[in-house]
Amino acid sequence: MSPAQDASKPLDLRLLPAALAAAAAALCGVHLEWDQSRILAAACGVVLCLGLLLVSMVGWPFTARAAVRRSAGFAVQMVLCGTVLVAVACSVTMTQRGHETSGWSEAVKNAGPADISFRVLHDPQPLATSDFQGRLRERVTVRVDSLHAPGSASQTRTNAEAVLILHEDRPALRPGHRYRGRMNTQATEAGDSATAVLHPWGDEEIVPLPADRLSAVMDVFSDLRASTVQAAQSTVGDAPAVLPGVILGDRTQMSTDLKKAIYDSGLSHLTVVSGTHCGLLMGALLMLLRLLRAPRWSTLPTLIGALILFVLLVQPAPSVIRAAVMGSIGALAVFAGRGRASSALLCTTVVVLLIGNPWYITQPAFQLSVCATAGIVLVGHRLRQVLQRVMPGIVAAPLALAASAQVFVTPVLLPLVEGINTYSVPANLVAAPLLPFATVPGTLAAVLSAAVPPLAGGLLWIAGWPAAGIGAIARATDALPQTVAPWPQGSVGMVLVAIYLTAALLVCRLLVLKRRPGRVQLMLICTAGAAVAALVIPAGAFPLAPTASSVHAGWRVALCDVGQGDMLAVRTGERAAVVIDAGEDPDTARDCLINLRIETVEVLMITHDHADHYGGTPGVLEAAETQLILYSGARGWSPSDSVAELEGSPVLHRAEPGQTGSHPGQYDACPWPACEVTWKVWAAADYHRNTNNNSLVVEFTVGGHASAGADGPANDPLRLLTTGDLEEELTGFLLSTGGLPSETDILKVAHHGAANGGTALIAETGPDIALIGVGEDNSYGHPAPAILEALDEAGAVVYRTDQHGTVVLSQMQARWTVSSIS
Repeated sequence: MSPAQDASKPLDLRLLPAALAAAAAALCGVHLEWDQSRILAAACGVVLCLGLLLVSMVGWPFTARAAVRRSAGFAVQMVLCGTVLVAVACSVTMTQRGHETSGWSEAVKNAGPADISFRVLHDPQPLATSDFQGRLRERVTVRVDSLHAPGSASQTRTNAEAVLILHEDRPALRPGHRYRGRMNTQATEAGDSATAVLHPWGDEEIVPLPADRLSAVMDVFSDLRASTVQAAQSTVGDAPAVLPGVILGDRTQMSTDLKKAIYDSGLSHLTVVSGTHCGLLMGALLMLLRLLRAPRWSTLPTLIGALILFVLLVQPAPSVIRAAVMGSIGALAVFAGRGRASSALLCTTVVVLLIGNPWYITQPAFQLSVCATAGIVLVGHRLRQVLQRVMPGIVAAPLALAASAQVFVTPVLLPLVEGINTYSVPANLVAAPLLPFATVPGTLAAVLSAAVPPLAGGLLWIAGWPAAGIGAIARATDALPQTVAPWPQGSVGMVLVAIYLTAALLVCRLLVLKRRPGRVQLMLICTAGAAVAALVIPAGAFPLAPTASSVHAGWRVALCDVGQGDMLAVRTGERAAVVIDAGEDPDTARDCLINLRIETVEVLMITHDHADHYGGTPGVLEAAETQLILYSGARGWSPSDSVAELEGSPVLHRAEPGQTGSHPGQYDACPWPACEVTWKVWAAADYHRNTNNNSLVVEFTVGGHASAGADGPANDPLRLLTTGDLEEELTGFLLSTGGLPSETDILKVAHHGAANGGTALIAETGPDIALIGVGEDNSYGHPAPAILEALDEAGAVVYRTDQHGTVVLSQMQARWTVSSIS
């Protein structure tokens, strides 16, 4: 059968119910505990038994009676779905059982030190944020092989994926090699493929273990990667940074501004190893085999062998293996035109991957891979035929690959990024045709980089031009007004997603059936496009700078969402405030003050010398005239470096216990003395070895006709206590000696809710409201469950920036209300 004949047939969707059953079982199973997942496996077994019983009653679908065939077909589907459900549920249960019986789950729950042996799965990836002391960190995905927990008499074997966080000043870990070290373990959320976050215990060394066959093999490919990165440095433009990403998925060579440009322009998928890259390589190899008239029997083993070599070259992390499988299916669909077979193969692959690793279902990369491949399978070949009418086939094929995938991944991307890349489609239309000219010769150069360096250098020079073009397109797109437009949340956003999906599916149907749209269909497509454009273009294309949000005129206190950091503002005037800390990123600090319409910062209080508290200082100084910086921290430290390059630098003064301040707080929405703000320094030191305990502790009194409560009236002033990163031991000492207030209405919880902040202050002060500045999905496990439990026992209403965004407390007559502006 020719590809054209196969493509004209309807898609084979008989395995679709089984794929959906696998996804449902995986999604449920990975969020359950071991004992609960066993119940799920038993329930799936019941479904399988019912299907077998129905088949035995109806009979197999090999009879002339159509009604019997349909009933038997349904019964067979039940058996197939039941089998898949049981297989996925058993996979979850067996994995969780292995973690339980090996003691790994218990070690993670205890969050204590354990001697762990592990294998590194791929190169360390730099984290965007530093630690509390300003040190850069790396994220390493590892496979835990064994552990020796405290109190255990022997070492136990296990097999669990984990994430290791290291400081960049530690020795580099080589992919494929095994290491041993004492680690502190932190549990991850249910459904996460990584079972724990590991941190080296103090200054304990990470010791390499003897090399084995896998590490020797990985060393060969690591050398090829290093040679490729080195050879790419002689290419043009942004190619030295873009080529390693396009070829190897290595983005460590990219500068911060280039990463931002690529992400904002919607081209980030071109610079990681994705199904698109695998599809292009498999498609190019398939075309080459056809040109060489290779025997048909040699096609499959050649493709599989090349795929294995490519996976080893880019390092066999689970995400790479998944991308390789999905990309190969897409290549077969577009380049071979086997749409009917590819649809069945896609469903089979989803089932096999989820049985092998059910935790794939929660990973956005897996969801995007499946959606992208589904788009390619459904409309890729037909779109290629349409494009070939107006452009050469060598350009039409990869463009069809990218465009058909983009249509299907957009609904998945929207809830992840809560926004849309305004110029993603035109940027991809221009950049996508360049990808094969960078990927194919670049990958060949990587294979030859160690054996034939001159030839590899020439191929990389050729591949460098399209790679530089991708970088230039990204930078040019990023220079356009507001390249990322916010997507509305709530019902409006859901309605727009539904409109987009309806129009996308309608276009796909018309492509598959080779029909022109009717009047009603064309009107629906145009309406959908106009609705999305009406939202995106005004919201994203025209504003050139952050604009103030609609914040209530009577706002008094605001906890700014600055990620994994602290920033708090207490209003002291119409457009004035006292600001406590500034987070780590100057841009987010600046944007928060702009949203709050703050033009004057009467006092900027820096609690201590950790970057997540003072790093955003330049953003505060840029957004508002700052009169005084009051700071604490280790002896000899001051935030002077953060203000030295700015004109009109404010006065810097080290805080002292007992120091006080007063601000009239008179403005239209709150006449004096209703909004008078006074403050007192309770603690500020410079002699503690742990600089968290040098934190500036300040109590604010906000005069007015209301007191604390999540929502309610009273007549007392509002008391707010900010504690920096004060830790448990010193907190207990200060409480016992009267060094801290015994009551407060609002508590800014210490250290982002870390367990080392302790619960004594919470129990002593009994706050009505607790504010926690914390980054979403942070690797520290903040806020700790013990802290949240203590706040719940104290009756405090908890507001967190990772869940609520920027939290604003407003005063309306005799009532306090809490809202969010993020």
